[in-house]
Amino acid sequence: MTKKQYLKFHREFCQKMVAITAQKNADYTGKSDDPFANFRTIELLGVTSVEAGFITRITDKLRRICTFVQKGVLLVKEESVEDTLMDTANYCALLAGYLHEKRENTFKARRR
Repeated sequence: MTKKQYLKFHREFCQKMVAITAQKNADYTGKSDDPFANFRTIELLGVTSVEAGFITRITDKLRRICTFVQKGVLLVKEESVEDTLMDTANYCALLAGYLHEKRENTFKARRR
């Protein structure tokens, strides 16, 4: 793969990620406009922090990738290793967005 081919692949991969995150976010958050609603529910239930919820999901996906690397195959055929990689990247992007929002809210609260 050349650099040019890789950049094309990366662009297409990211476009797929955005499409997938839009669909899954709609499924997980329902009518809410809050993209982190399903993660905030964890904290509301007193189970763990929102951040730990993100890390749990990321760890789940990393374990699935490790299994693929070790065995060379995944049993759930409906989710390819590429799908799992995209989900992992999307969870990382969601966590980054959540942390950004949290910093902004903290900054605004301090300015009051």
